[in-house]
This record gives sequence, structure tokens and C-alpha cells, in this order.
Amino acid sequence: MADPDLGVDSHALKKGAKDIVEALRPTEGFSLEESAGRSASFGDSSAASSFVEFCATWQAGAQILSKRTAGHATGLVSASGTFTETDGHVRDAANSVKTNQGH
Repeated sequence: MADPDLGVDSHALKKGAKDIVEALRPTEGFSLEESAGRSASFGDSSAASSFVEFCATWQAGAQILSKRTAGHATGLVSASGTFTETDGHVRDAANSVKTNQGH
């Protein structure tokens, strides 16, 4: 059964979470520290300093993005579980209602 607000079912939510995790795989172990460490090879202390700052900024940005995105994937898995559980409760409640079909 699809959720009218989301327009998806619990399986689609789980697949979305899995797709997010797969998209994040290339960021595992992402590090610009080694590149920043080679900045002295520029020969220009100003350029080296700017490059180190650039690497630190993008390293931090990548980590923040990765953590936030992983959090969103976790949220989708949680939503999927809640959706499935709620759907089951609604189905159980609907099945427990007795109707008088003879009248």
C-alpha cells in the first residue's frame, strides 16, 4: 500500500536509503590531508597556505555532507519501519471490525 503523502511504499523508502548509502561509498576514507601536506612543493608560501586552507575547508565540507546524508538514509529506514508498522496496525484494526452483512 502506498502512502498518499509520500507517494511511495515502505520498499521504496528502503531502496532510497540503500541508494543513498551506495552514493556515499566513494566518500568513505575521503581525505585531502595528504594533498595538503604536499603544498610546500608549490614553492610559494602564500599559495601553499591557501591550498592547505582549501583542503581543510573541503575536507570538513565532505565530512559534514557525508554525515548529514547518512543521517537522511537512516531517517528513510526509520520511516520505512514506522510505515510498515502503522500499515500493519491499520490493517489489523480494519480486519477486527465486524460488519453486519445480513442487513
